[in-house]
Parts: sequence; C-alpha cells; structure tokens
Amino acid sequence: MFAIRLTEFGPPGVLHEERVPVPEPGPGQVLIEVAYCGVCRHDLLTRSGAFPRARLPLTLGHQVSGHVAAVGAGVGQHAVGDRVMTMIYTGCGECPQCSAGAEALCSVRTAKFLGEDHDGGYAEYVVVQARTAIGLPSQVGLAEAAIATCTLGTAYHALIGRGELREGQLVAITGASGGVGLHAISIAAAAGATVVGVVSSERGAERAREMGAHEIVVDEQRRFAKELRSRTGRQADLALDIVGAPTLRESMHAVRPGGRVVVLGNVEGKEVSIPPAYLILKEISLVGTKSCSTHEMARLLDDLACGRLTADVTEIVPLAEAASVHRRMESGENVGRVVLEVRPS
Repeated sequence: MFAIRLTEFGPPGVLHEERVPVPEPGPGQVLIEVAYCGVCRHDLLTRSGAFPRARLPLTLGHQVSGHVAAVGAGVGQHAVGDRVMTMIYTGCGECPQCSAGAEALCSVRTAKFLGEDHDGGYAEYVVVQARTAIGLPSQVGLAEAAIATCTLGTAYHALIGRGELREGQLVAITGASGGVGLHAISIAAAAGATVVGVVSSERGAERAREMGAHEIVVDEQRRFAKELRSRTGRQADLALDIVGAPTLRESMHAVRPGGRVVVLGNVEGKEVSIPPAYLILKEISLVGTKSCSTHEMARLLDDLACGRLTADVTEIVPLAEAASVHRRMESGENVGRVVLEVRPS
C-alpha cells in the first residue's frame, strides 16, 4: 500500500512516499481502508522530534475516517464495509478508565497514541483496536468525521468536562484560529457562553468571528489580559489555553479570582515557569486535559448528525502533499483544519 513515512526526525522534507505491506488485523482489531486523515500540530511536533519516544519508522496521523476492510478474531461490533472514525488513544481496555471509555487515561499503562506509538492514517490502510473505531451516523460525512475526535472531541472535553463551562460565563480561547480553537468557539457559543477568541493575526480573526466568537483580541505579543478586560468589562471565568507555553501565564492573568485555566495544547513543545502566587492569591484552578471519551464522542456525533454542531474542514488535499501541508502549517499560512484525502467514497 501507499504511505507517507517518517524514518528520521526533522523538517517537513523527511516525510517521504513509500510502499509498505497492508497490515493484518489481529484479535480484537479492525483494518480500516482510510478515506481521510486530518493533520494537526501534534503531527508537526512528532515529525520534528519533540516526542522522542515516538518509534521509527512511523506513519503519522491520528485523525482517521474510512471503511472497515477486515476484522480480526473476536470482533463483533463492526463488520466489513462499516463507516468508522478512530479515537486517538488506546489503553489496556480493562481498567476502570478504559471501561468508562476514557482510554487516554488508562491506569495500567501509558495509553498509546495513534500515529506516534504505532502507525497511523497517512496511508491507505491502518489497523486499530475495534473498541477505538467508532461507527458513524449516515448524516456525518467521512471528511468531517476524520477531524471530529481531535477538534470537537478535544475541545468539548476541555470546555465542558474539565472546564465545567456554564451558560452565561465568559471564556477566553487562545489559539482561536486553529482547528481546535475554532471548534472550541462553536462549542462554547452553543453552550451559551460569551466567547473571546485570542488570535495572532487579522486573518485568523475573521475565521474566529465566523465560528461564533463574540469578541476577538488580535495580539501578536501574547499580552491579551488587559485588552480582554477592556473589551468585556470583566475577567474571564474560564481560559482555554491551546497555545501553551507562550500564553499560559497570560491566561492566568486573564481569569477572575476563583477562575479556571484549562491547558489543552503546547504548540511549541516548550516548558513554562508558573509562580505559585498566581495560583494562591487568586485561587485559580489550573487544569489539564487530554482527550475525549468514547461516550463524549458518541454525543458529539449525534450533534453533528442533527446539525447542532459542525466539523469545519477548511481544506482537503491529496495524501501525497502531506509534506507541503506541514510546511504551510509551520509558516502560519493555514487557518483551521486540513484533511488529507486518501481514498474518499
């Protein structure tokens, strides 16, 4: 089969085309004929070597949709031809967290990341555990389904599950013009919150407004707390920090006493120092978030199917252009979420 492979860490040029055998599903696994695979900044960090535990050679891609092409022994929940999408993490499948559908938080072992710990969707076929392949409603398109876990699922879990966002609250979202940020805007707005999107350019501001942001702060210097308060007359109840190290301290400035900062991403993969006084004097809750559960994803797929939410794919490009997509994302040319087209149907 055709795949885009990574045999060494480095710039986008290390991604190369390769012919590899079609994998075979083992017990409890399914083989998916890939239709689409989303691209996000985690892919860029993995490719560059920010996560050295990633094993090489490797096929990237953790946002996959397609059709079941074969099933392994003991698989009863899927049949050949089923339309499916993938979850990102695979745990042991038996601990309390995994049994509750939260395999990202597996308590028995470190959960395995699709496209980092094992081969992902930058290929014509991929093998995953059957329990992490989610069946799709007929109303949900395969291109939209490819990004649903990483964008809608991640944002929903961060805002609602971890952030405890409620109607009437003010939420600030950094990195609001990226794929996760744009979907976080739509989820927060649908929940009845007032949404302030923090972006670094006017180009990103326009897209954030289209997704439902009530206010936009364009801030290249990442010093947005004062402007947010000036625009809204108050501090945020919740800050969703998708950027990470460059904005985290400012997010802590931006929330009110007793407010909450949910850390979702770290686009540069760098460390940041946090003075304890930030937490103590304002009683801020600093909360981490990882990935949604299968139960949350099922709820979101229902919302997609009936039109309450949308999975916003901004561009679809051929799989062979994966390296070009990485280059454009690193240069800041992309707004939103790009999807690689593998074998659509």
